Amino acid sequence: MKLNFLALSLVLSTSAFAKPYELRSVPNDQVDTHMAIGSDATNTPPNLQGLWWMDGNPLADEVVSFASTSWSDTVENGQIVAHTAVIPVYDQGIWAWHDSKPGRALYNAVYDFHLVYQLTFNLDYTFGQVIPVIKPIPFLPSVDIKSSVFVDFTMTQVNDNEFRRDSILAGKHSSYRFRRIVDANGVRLPAFDEYLQKAEVKNILLPYCKTDKSGELPTACAQ
Repeated sequence: MKLNFLALSLVLSTSAFAKPYELRSVPNDQVDTHMAIGSDATNTPPNLQGLWWMDGNPLADEVVSFASTSWSDTVENGQIVAHTAVIPVYDQGIWAWHDSKPGRALYNAVYDFHLVYQLTFNLDYTFGQVIPVIKPIPFLPSVDIKSSVFVDFTMTQVNDNEFRRDSILAGKHSSYRFRRIVDANGVRLPAFDEYLQKAEVKNILLPYCKTDKSGELPTACAQ
């Protein structure tokens, strides 16, 4: 499955269309100075604040932030039953990718598909459902990859600084961990050192919107 995805990524990455982002390579130990850190200032729920290392992720992406998410409440019969948000995965300050051929190919595929994650969390943000949404052809509608027995992505909190990420693809289950490496105040947590020790590459890639210098997320390039 991984090899097939990477092969598709390499094909898509040859797109002739100019991307509105530039990829910058920075050392792993500078990730917290280049990515947006989720906090009260970004209206990020406490459970999801800071920066998160994808420990055990088999693909070539490494760190994620929830700082760009804009949350809304789902109300049924006058009561809040869930919280929802979207993340444009390809946008600035949100995701860090390996500075490698697989990392660049994966980012290019994510951009070409305009991959967005729709998040639905329970009331206390301890369990979330992740729905990938893709739009590979601009003039056609987006496609939601709905949860089923064949495809399913979830996040389950196991302690204050860790979520278990469970995935089902083609009916096969896999799991890895989201581990908080930086807190909402920008303080590095103990897992940061382990993140550096286990890093598969020396540098990470970060996309920067070429035209939007406002500092606001999501950027204009993601609209």
